[in-house]
Amino acid sequence: MTKKIIKICAGIIMGLSLTVSAGALAVNAGNTPDESGTADMYSGADDSILNIASVSKMYVTAAVMQLVDSGKVELDTAVADYITDFKMADERYMDITVRMLMNHTSGLMGSTYAGALLFDEKSRDYHNTFLQKLKRQHLKADPGAFNCYCNDGFTLLEILVERVSGLSFTEYMKENISIPLSLEHTGTLWDMDTDRQIPVYINGNVKLNPVVPQLIGAGGILSDAEDVCRFGTAFFTGNNILLSEKAKCEMAENNSVDGCLPAFGLGWDNVEKDEYKKAGVNLLSKGGDALHHSNLLVAPDEKISVAVLSSGGSSTNCEEICLELMDVALSEQGINIVHPEKERPELLTVPDEYLKYEGLYANTEMTMSISFPDKQCMLARSVTAEKEFEAQYMYTADGTFVEMSGDVSSGNAIPVQPVQAYLFEEKNGQIYLSHPEMGCMLVKLPEKQTDERMQKAWDERSGLYYYLVNGSYSDSSYTDNNRLKLCTSREAPGMVNGYRIQDEDHAGYDPIMPGSASRDISDLRMERINGKEYACLDDLGFKLISENDIPVFSNDVRSVELTSGEAGWYKIDGIKDVTIRLDIPQNAAVYVYDKYMNIKYSSYMSGYGYSIPLPECGMIVFIGESGSSVNISR
Repeated sequence: MTKKIIKICAGIIMGLSLTVSAGALAVNAGNTPDESGTADMYSGADDSILNIASVSKMYVTAAVMQLVDSGKVELDTAVADYITDFKMADERYMDITVRMLMNHTSGLMGSTYAGALLFDEKSRDYHNTFLQKLKRQHLKADPGAFNCYCNDGFTLLEILVERVSGLSFTEYMKENISIPLSLEHTGTLWDMDTDRQIPVYINGNVKLNPVVPQLIGAGGILSDAEDVCRFGTAFFTGNNILLSEKAKCEMAENNSVDGCLPAFGLGWDNVEKDEYKKAGVNLLSKGGDALHHSNLLVAPDEKISVAVLSSGGSSTNCEEICLELMDVALSEQGINIVHPEKERPELLTVPDEYLKYEGLYANTEMTMSISFPDKQCMLARSVTAEKEFEAQYMYTADGTFVEMSGDVSSGNAIPVQPVQAYLFEEKNGQIYLSHPEMGCMLVKLPEKQTDERMQKAWDERSGLYYYLVNGSYSDSSYTDNNRLKLCTSREAPGMVNGYRIQDEDHAGYDPIMPGSASRDISDLRMERINGKEYACLDDLGFKLISENDIPVFSNDVRSVELTSGEAGWYKIDGIKDVTIRLDIPQNAAVYVYDKYMNIKYSSYMSGYGYSIPLPECGMIVFIGESGSSVNISR
């Protein structure tokens, strides 16, 4: 660990740069000698950059608010008025306003992930095909009905900036954000050297080549911690270099609809952190997770901006460090933030009135059973899920249920630390299990009759894995979003995973709940092509092949012909002490996974070479373009 004090000026300007493994962070505080409110920061040991993930949303939000300041955009005007070729297979899209994209109330399905993050490749396909993909989608809710985090809304804002300004978003950001703030290490894939990125690590220490983010407005800005910190100063009270006071105030207003959590602003994840609000500090927060992670905190009135970026960990980890640094910076101004320790909850038996909440609940991933055995606790148990899950929660004096470690019936269970509390809510005719900070987590399912023929079709698929086939050779989805397991259960007739069965080949979410538990969803469609079955998550952009249609990687496989849009999967079964050598052509990739789908080899692993010892059991996939092949020697 190395620690450097970059600059301290009379205790008013403070810069701190810390490098840990593959991460970097910076804090910028106080009034400054120039009008921008920034400190004189340096990049330290090198000029590495990271993908700041969803903190990118603040840059596209700032760009739109500049257009609002100039009178070229109105927040409550329909998006379709600015992007005339924005259309959807749902007439309600005409009601989506610019503001709804910024505060996550648009009703869009969530995120188009296919092609969003590519290894070593810069492509315009994601941007240029985005509107065409939306044309096939429906909305999951009426525009404005509730807040639900949505990446696609910010890709639409990116396009809106281009249509209104006449510039590419990269050009607009450089001229109107980077240059005015002297952000010398900030840009997109089109004006930055993406090889300067800090490496991505998966499975602990597996180092991958740089990943190039294509979804610029939603999560594709490249920067370093000092530049992100400097960008945060643009939201200081009195700093009008980028935005008017009116625009900044509007962005910082709580846009939570009907009590939804968290307290979204325009772009900001949270504009009301209670412990800081009690101390009179208005704190703004934005985090982001891709293969890199980030967090930006701004205290506008106190003129403090804190940024943390990392490779590995999560945006939650980044925010924890940010908050610690924010507390230090505030204390230098005589403001002490009190973080009271949570008292041990008083644990009670479950009241009789809660027994009505027994039944089946669902979210976008699974169906769960909730019961109250002997009124000792709430038992939450997965019914249709890829991984089995069971947890016990005890009722507390404040009306919440807290997760317990150990067996409650033994009398030796204790609350999990940090305490995780949940409560039941009834609103809009629905029953939800909610988290006080994260909002609705599960919704109680109504009882519905299911056609036996439809149920049988899905029961026959239950337990099967489906593997991604339509990602390009450079798509990073093969590192994690590479398979789906379908699960049904006699306990939950009519459900597959968290989907409601609609017919033999279609399933959808019923009902949709407010909050982030319903983000990034897609209807599920099954289709058969040339005798092979595929699961299609069209709204996410994924197509996956059934494991029943995947052959074994036998000794006689010496060459694999590649087909565009159809990755070639093989099962590795019972192989011992076998090493293969691959001759991989350009525009192609190979991944090898163990039986737990941990990556053992990828052609994007740094410095690995082409000789691969195969696991005894696992999977191997070949991805590339038609007309080429991967040759294999053993």
